[in-house]
Amino acid sequence: MQGYLRLLLLDAERVMKFIAGCRLTLIVGTLAAASAVAVESGNDHRVTQVRERLAAAEAEGASGVLRISIHGRLLFESGFGSASCTADEPVTPDHVFMIGSITKVFTRVLGFVLEEKGIFSLDDRVADHLPDFPGPIGAVTLNQLMNHTGGLPDLIDEQGRPVSYSVEYDYIPVTRDELIERAGLAALIAEPGQKEEYSNLGYQLLAAIYEVATGESYPGLLRRYIYEPAGMTNTDFWFADNTQREFADGCRSKNVRWGNPADDRMWGEEGPSWNLIGAGGLLSTSESLSMFFEGIGRGIFFDSPEQSEKFKAQRMVFSDRLQQRVMGPAGSNGIFNAVGYWADDDRFCVVLLTNRADHAGEDELIRDIIGMFPAESLH
Repeated sequence: MQGYLRLLLLDAERVMKFIAGCRLTLIVGTLAAASAVAVESGNDHRVTQVRERLAAAEAEGASGVLRISIHGRLLFESGFGSASCTADEPVTPDHVFMIGSITKVFTRVLGFVLEEKGIFSLDDRVADHLPDFPGPIGAVTLNQLMNHTGGLPDLIDEQGRPVSYSVEYDYIPVTRDELIERAGLAALIAEPGQKEEYSNLGYQLLAAIYEVATGESYPGLLRRYIYEPAGMTNTDFWFADNTQREFADGCRSKNVRWGNPADDRMWGEEGPSWNLIGAGGLLSTSESLSMFFEGIGRGIFFDSPEQSEKFKAQRMVFSDRLQQRVMGPAGSNGIFNAVGYWADDDRFCVVLLTNRADHAGEDELIRDIIGMFPAESLH
């Protein structure tokens, strides 16, 4: 979703409305039948329901990984469909997927972490950290960038002009300094603070500000303040630990292989393009992504309960069904797709990762899965 992506935090009953509103085209594909590798908890009747629903989705051409945990304990995790567009390679929970705009949740959490450590205030302006920043965007606050209320365009070209999204846009080589220069040429499309206008550019600028303010790289900051506290070893833009990993291939329509950034060298020598940094592009397994979500619920990224609550209060919504605050971010580049849903008290966490552009039923799939777990079954 780098360009389709809309990072909102939704009540279960609104997840599908969110996905439709994001221009999010979830998963795809015609594929050979593949046996799923599953981890399950006992003979729970809900597991039987989930397995039957995944089998139906796979028969329709869906492909990916589903993981469900309750109170931090794994209930179900299974791959379904194929990890390859041209071969019969069953998806397993060990496969790594792109998670698109869910990257923005990482950027948001990191911003609150850095504020708590006194690096900056989220009420600071862009120009406070990018000296001599020209144009009206310089007066926009970091909070407005995070909340898509800064009035910035979504995506821009080298002249700062708004452009439409395509998956190719993400991989155009752009450095941090070039991104900042282009943003300085851009005009606002709305008055800051007046309304929500989705902007990848805003999150790219946040990542640039984090680097300038700390003197550290954005990927390095994520490793130090997010991955390490949560024990996440399978989320990153790339993996330099020499551990062998399996990467799911992204498949365009009609089983045409698009590939994946790791095996197909889509990154530059220093990592992803700044058309991605801060806004998308992270790679993850379902387990590792669940560890991130559950870490938010437990507040492990913050030094104080107050900062954890400040983060949660800004975007979480109250679910009448669960009688608890929930979040439901999604991300997609139109090929890889990711959806998460979890409750503040760690009661319920669902992660769905997929890799195909042809299948249009993922919205129904995640809605059906969530609906199998009424509040009374989550005690």
